[in-house]
Amino acid sequence: MNANTNPIVLTFNSNPMKSQLNAAVPEVSSNGLSLQQLVNRFVSSSHEMAFRNKVIIVNEVPGDLIITADENKVVPVIDELLTAVVLNGKNSSIYVSADRYRDIIILNIQDRNNNNGYALAFSIMSVEQQATAAGGSLTIDGKQKKVTTISFSFPIYLQQTA
Repeated sequence: MNANTNPIVLTFNSNPMKSQLNAAVPEVSSNGLSLQQLVNRFVSSSHEMAFRNKVIIVNEVPGDLIITADENKVVPVIDELLTAVVLNGKNSSIYVSADRYRDIIILNIQDRNNNNGYALAFSIMSVEQQATAAGGSLTIDGKQKKVTTISFSFPIYLQQTA
């Protein structure tokens, strides 16, 4: 398997302080921010919240996806989306993946044991305006299903202003 596609799984021992990633964190490129590293940073900082809710986070974002868009706009949206999913998750596995299509990245956050999609949808409503300001858009699929996916599409590159 290619090193860029190995999933990074956050697993929990009985002590949240002993939680650990099963893979090394890649370097940040001088030309932008690694989306995989951004998700890793979130996973590393959310041990207690995920442990409390019995959530396992699997980072399937390829290591070669680099964000050169305005990090001050894109990063808070991603952090808030991940936080909302983990806070609303209970006894769940959350899979984070991303794909690049031309000049757009689509980040998918999938809760595979969603108990209340409407609460999750309500939690991310406040992020919609930030997503739009970052040049992106949000969608949520499966609010009434066990598997719910939140997608955030945003431009890879800085948008030029006239």
